[in-house]
Amino acid sequence: MSRLLVSRLAFGASFTLALILIVASLLSGLGATVAGALAVLAAVVSAWTSLEMTELQKRLLLPDCQPSIDLHSRYGLALLRVTNVGGSVARNIRLEWDKPPLTLNGLPVRFTQQPGAPDIAVLLPKETIAVLIDGVINLFKSENLNWSGKIIFEDASGHVKASAFYISAEQYRSGILDEQEKIKTYVELQKIPEEIRKLCQAVELRHKDGK
Repeated sequence: MSRLLVSRLAFGASFTLALILIVASLLSGLGATVAGALAVLAAVVSAWTSLEMTELQKRLLLPDCQPSIDLHSRYGLALLRVTNVGGSVARNIRLEWDKPPLTLNGLPVRFTQQPGAPDIAVLLPKETIAVLIDGVINLFKSENLNWSGKIIFEDASGHVKASAFYISAEQYRSGILDEQEKIKTYVELQKIPEEIRKLCQAVELRHKDGK
C-alpha cells in the first residue's frame, strides 16, 4: 500500500478511536477523560488537514501533460497542442491514439518523424508545443472531430505516468472561433510591407515612364 493510504488509514483509526473514547467517557461520566479525548480528536483533525495540504502541494509539483485542439493561435489553422500544466519537467512524452487525427496529407499527426523516438522529448513546467493538423476549413469537412487515447510521460525521477485523454473540436464546428478578430487583424497587418513595396515599385515605374 502507498504511504498516503497507510497514513489515511492510521488517521481514520485514530479518529474512530477518539470518538469511541468520547462516547464511552460521556456514558460513564468521566469529564476529565472526555476533555482528553477531545484534545486527541482535535490533534487528529489538525494532523489530517496538514497531511492533505502536503499531498496537495506534492501533486501540484508533479508534471501533468494535457493534449488539446487549438484553433485560435494561428489564423485558419488547426493545431494539436500539448501543455505541461504541472509544476515540474516532463520527459519522454508519448501519445498513443485510439484513432489519431490526420494531417492534410492524410498521415497521422506526430510531433516527430524520428522512428522510435518519443513525440516530445522534454516539456518544462507551463511550456506548450503545437504541431499542425490541417486548415480549419478542411478539418471541419471531417465527420469525426473527436479523438481519444493515452498520454504517457516520465517525471524527473523517471517515474512513468499514463492517463487517458479525450479531445474534441466538435464544439467549434458551429461556434465563433475568433470573437475579436485579433489574429485576422495581425495577418492583414503583415501584408502592409509587401503592399507598400508594390506601391513603391509602381510609382518608380511610372516615374521612369514619365521621363
